[in-house]
Amino acid sequence: MRILVLSDTHGRPDRIKAALSRQIPPPDMLLFLGDGLADLSRCDTGDVPVLAVRGNCDVFGFFGAPEERLINLDGVGIMMMHGHAYRVKAGTEPAARHAAEAGADILLFGHTHKKFEEYIPAGTRLGNMETKKPLWLFNPGSAGGYRDASFGIIEIRRGEILLSWGEF
Repeated sequence: MRILVLSDTHGRPDRIKAALSRQIPPPDMLLFLGDGLADLSRCDTGDVPVLAVRGNCDVFGFFGAPEERLINLDGVGIMMMHGHAYRVKAGTEPAARHAAEAGADILLFGHTHKKFEEYIPAGTRLGNMETKKPLWLFNPGSAGGYRDASFGIIEIRRGEILLSWGEF
């Protein structure tokens, strides 16, 4: 399974279309991490299913998108959030702890506008808890940025998780 991950388009719906057009074959799914739900509403994603969460700059309740969601794709638990509610600009530990407590394998977040990847092995202490299984943290960066604009790709193959970025 190949998943396109976008966040923080901030008025650049063209970047959603550009990221989709660079995926050959098309991705199996598009995950949108907020701050651009209005942009997403103006894009034709074709046959690519879309799941989204709301960011701090999105209109409250826009399209009924929640602030976070836990999904399962090909047996991999993915926690989607924008990250502002967990103050990810100040550090990832509260968001990572929340994702680990929910049983996620991957935590996806945006908000910082910076690409980020971290692997947290099983048994790592996060505050007052110890992780039971490994957890990947992944931020695709900002698709709407003027410098270093980027998107993320997740590939899930027989339980293996591969994370990468693309740039505009």
